[in-house]
Amino acid sequence: MSSALAASSVTRSHLALVPHSLSVPTESAEFCEDRRGSVRRTISELSWLNQVRLKYGPTVSLIDLSSGGAQIETTSYNLQPGGTVVVEIATGTETICIPSLVLRSYVSGLFPATTYRSRLSFKRPFNFTAFRAANGDKDDRELNLVHEHTRLHVALRRFDETPLQVSGQASGVGRGALAAALAILESPSGRRAGTMFSQEMGRLFRILSAGISDGTAPGAMLAQVVEALRRAVPSQVVRVVPGESLAGNSPESICFQVPSADGGYAGRLVVEFPRGCRLEQWHLALLKAAAHLVTIVNEIDALLRSRERAAEDQTRDLPAGWRRLVVRYLDGRLVKGYNTEFSAAKGHVHMWMVPNGPEADRITVSLAHVKALFFVNDLDGDPVHVVRESSSPERGRRVEVTFLDGEVLSGTTLNYSLEAAGFFVTPVNGTGNNLLIFVASGAVRHVKFP
Repeated sequence: MSSALAASSVTRSHLALVPHSLSVPTESAEFCEDRRGSVRRTISELSWLNQVRLKYGPTVSLIDLSSGGAQIETTSYNLQPGGTVVVEIATGTETICIPSLVLRSYVSGLFPATTYRSRLSFKRPFNFTAFRAANGDKDDRELNLVHEHTRLHVALRRFDETPLQVSGQASGVGRGALAAALAILESPSGRRAGTMFSQEMGRLFRILSAGISDGTAPGAMLAQVVEALRRAVPSQVVRVVPGESLAGNSPESICFQVPSADGGYAGRLVVEFPRGCRLEQWHLALLKAAAHLVTIVNEIDALLRSRERAAEDQTRDLPAGWRRLVVRYLDGRLVKGYNTEFSAAKGHVHMWMVPNGPEADRITVSLAHVKALFFVNDLDGDPVHVVRESSSPERGRRVEVTFLDGEVLSGTTLNYSLEAAGFFVTPVNGTGNNLLIFVASGAVRHVKFP
């Protein structure tokens, strides 16, 4: 090297750019070359893979996987470059643990929580081809599109007709978005998209219909839709971002507008692809239709929130300590009123026709004549309706109560005892009319803990 070149190199050395993520040059040259040269596969090519997580850490979102390493995303959990983690790759039958080196990590998203993208280098090669052969590819894509569409249509209608409707709310939740998705299916481009497009749309319909029927939280339903898209389309990242967020604006990403119920746009479906990825026509048609299905989830979420606010408003006008109560007798009779300070140990329950009513108006009911007490949101609702299950956190032990008349009640309990006068059951869905149910022991045929 000439002295002039050496001087120039020294002069410019302080101008070197610092990368936005830290790299750790601790790999051997041979292994690093193998890792960079190995084929990186997105989750759409790994149908045998069920889950990727960090041992003693959270479940992660897999961006791509190769024999030499992986690229992952974690939410609110940052990995430190230079650190060592153990990656667990699970199928339905087995789990393999691979010690890995964190090469770099950086912020890749800010909504709904900070997301970090990390590049990992496996400390030993991962033979995922043999792993795939041992576990077999899952091929459960044969779905009847017409049947799945019908199921979703029925589930939406039933959801729209559930109790605790909000005064003045629009009927037909999700129906316009479903019609828009169906129009894409029936369009000339949708027909040209072929069988794979129809099968994957059937899968998305099934996710929504099952989620609505089972009372799955909208956020969990949306996560299932996103995961299904990632497995169908050769993408690295699929996100739903609100409004005009700039998340995902990169040369390798495309965006699809998510319509809102008022005719505007509620957000965007952002899809990031590997460099050089070649998309088929049905991939784009699926993503475009999926944006309308996201609208359905958004409308369900908005309606559930409005119903929760309505329930809060109904309860807010009661004096402190008072609750609406429906007494169900063993002979089937119902009495509705208001109660305060109930204690099962006393063997009876007091009820008034109005809160803070005079003592002369008090009704005393012996628990020996009672089937169950329903503390409810609304006295005009159905106090014995067994509400749909949800994915919200549960308190207590799952219980299934069969009454003497054959009726079955499901929920959770914290105080079940054979010797007590009864026990409380909490419904598994907080959006139903029942807040809390006291089951009288004398009305029970048997109790089962699923």
